[in-house]
Amino acid sequence: MWFNSIDYLLFFVVVYSIYWFAPQASKKYILLIASFFFYAYWSLGFFVHFLAVTAISYLCVIGIRKTKSNRFMIIGIIFNISNLLFFKYSQSIINGYISYNPQALSFFSEFPNIILPLAISFYSFQIIAFIVDTYRNQTADIGFLDFLLFIFFFPQLIAGPIMRHSDFFHQLKNIRQNESDTIEALYRILSGVFKKVLIADQMARIINPIWADPLSFSGTTTLLAILGFSIQIFCDFSGYTDIARGCALLLGYRIPENFRAPYFSLNFAELWSRWHITLSTWLRDYLYIPLGGSRVSALRLNFNTIIVMSLGGLWHGNTYAYLIWGFLHGSILVIERRLGKATVESPIPKKILGWAIVTFFWLVGAFAFRSGNWDVLSKMIASFSNPGKTKIFLEQFFGLVVLCYLIQFFEWKDFFANRIKWNHYITIPVLSLILYFAISRIPVIQEQFIYFQF
Repeated sequence: MWFNSIDYLLFFVVVYSIYWFAPQASKKYILLIASFFFYAYWSLGFFVHFLAVTAISYLCVIGIRKTKSNRFMIIGIIFNISNLLFFKYSQSIINGYISYNPQALSFFSEFPNIILPLAISFYSFQIIAFIVDTYRNQTADIGFLDFLLFIFFFPQLIAGPIMRHSDFFHQLKNIRQNESDTIEALYRILSGVFKKVLIADQMARIINPIWADPLSFSGTTTLLAILGFSIQIFCDFSGYTDIARGCALLLGYRIPENFRAPYFSLNFAELWSRWHITLSTWLRDYLYIPLGGSRVSALRLNFNTIIVMSLGGLWHGNTYAYLIWGFLHGSILVIERRLGKATVESPIPKKILGWAIVTFFWLVGAFAFRSGNWDVLSKMIASFSNPGKTKIFLEQFFGLVVLCYLIQFFEWKDFFANRIKWNHYITIPVLSLILYFAISRIPVIQEQFIYFQF
């Protein structure tokens, strides 16, 4: 049930209507049932698996509370990481083993392929954070049903933002609906649909054929496809987040921000404070700081940075391309720390240089990230030497690039925040109609959100 589908629209309208007509005491139970249905709609079997993982994790939480020992914390962390590693990496290990030992194919062919459960990366990190926070004595009054709602909460379940207990539970006793939150929520949803359908999916329509068969295109076309993917992934993922935050706000919950105009960053440290913010802070608080943070030697600090970012790369996928992506970002952060970086206080030429460096290496990383494996990566590299003009319709392509940067600028500066307050009852319907007619007049491909695969 994708956010950009009719199924989800009907589902949300029904849930929203029942939810706000129900008594205050029953709201969270209605939301929990809706969240169960939302996940089970995709797979009943994996819903049972997800429910079992959540229940076992909460048993570890109870163990921590009763014993005050780190034993149950370690068990809970190992259990969730093992669950994640099994589903995310075992099929690739089996395929790799078969490629080196073809005779093993007959044995493994008797077993079904291991399918990646929807949202497993996101809910695993959220559960681990809760277990660690319980050991830190921060979740003492949170019961099992509230914990279930926290983990299953459907607006952010599939692809985040990754929530902490402090983002969510204080709102349970004060579920409310007011005009300003409703208006903000509708703007967020409109923004998310605009980013996803009119920018990300349109860019995907242009560049997907190039990534599918790079050797058939010129080197110039291939380079534009890399730039195009950077536009697609931002508008796709931040579009999802906008819709998720809007839907949550319509239900009375404010969930964390995940993007803050990342493509205007002047250095990589700033970029990672603006891109996938909840993953960045999770890696910082539950991996980087436990490894020593900045309270260690310079050598250890650099090593920790590269390790954390490389593991962040492997969180996305189990191939060399994702490892390279994470290692690249970790290495650049280390180099920045050593050589210095542009900041908002820097002279304008240094700012421009800093932005150009960030953009260049972000595109290099995006190249590895989108390739996903060595076969695609090597074909893309080989295509760089292909002569000929680009086959991309440049006006449309660069129009989408400009739109991507414009929407980030407006969000970054809150450009419209005080300019459209005069009459939301006109603005929202007009923007909705414009969006509807724009979508109805262009070729629309219903692309799955990119981060659903993680």
